[in-house]
Amino acid sequence: MAQYKKSIIYICKVWSVSTDFKSLNSLALLLPLSISSTGLSRKIKRFTLLRSPLGNKAAKDQFERREYRRYFIITSQSPATILAFIDILKYLNGVKFKVVLQEKNFTTYN
Repeated sequence: MAQYKKSIIYICKVWSVSTDFKSLNSLALLLPLSISSTGLSRKIKRFTLLRSPLGNKAAKDQFERREYRRYFIITSQSPATILAFIDILKYLNGVKFKVVLQEKNFTTYN
């Protein structure tokens, strides 16, 4: 007679955004090699400001702001691994995160 065994896999999806490319790459160095990361496209926002609001309209300053994004997926059967990863995230300065946790139930036959 076949026995059914229930197992749970925890999935943690992380989207990270930073204006500093070095701090975002330091996150990838902290992760184990088994965790894959995907670099997403960067977003560039450009804007122009007048130097003098009253007189010279030709004098302008141009600025740009770049946002770098990265995506991680971590799967584990123990929730302690996922919690340890989330604990690492709070020590990175200048990086914003969006974390989505899921759990999947599946059965195996013995």
